[in-house]
Amino acid sequence: MGHWFCVDRENMKALVISLCLLSLSAWSASGLKGVASSSEGCSSPIMVWVSLDKEDYKERLLLMHTEVPAGGSFQFYLKPGKYQLRASDQKGCEFMKSINVKENVVLEKIKMVKK
Repeated sequence: MGHWFCVDRENMKALVISLCLLSLSAWSASGLKGVASSSEGCSSPIMVWVSLDKEDYKERLLLMHTEVPAGGSFQFYLKPGKYQLRASDQKGCEFMKSINVKENVVLEKIKMVKK
């Protein structure tokens, strides 16, 4: 015969909270962290975004983005994998780089360059 388990609401609530905390700690163990700077002729703020870096995608799949001032920092919590880090400003300055996130946080310095 099968076993029946009886779980009251408080125990179920504690279990759900524990599972959520475990999944959050797994996400926070890896990611991308950096500082954005501008060269002469570039402007602030700088829009920084991360997309999946897959060769078979015709268009990049945007995952996250943020806006930072020149000299500002950013952080994205990501699962291990290959990503594309991009940045641009209103004056046409750009930055682009493929990033391989592993089991830790990748540190990246963005230097905006006029194109």
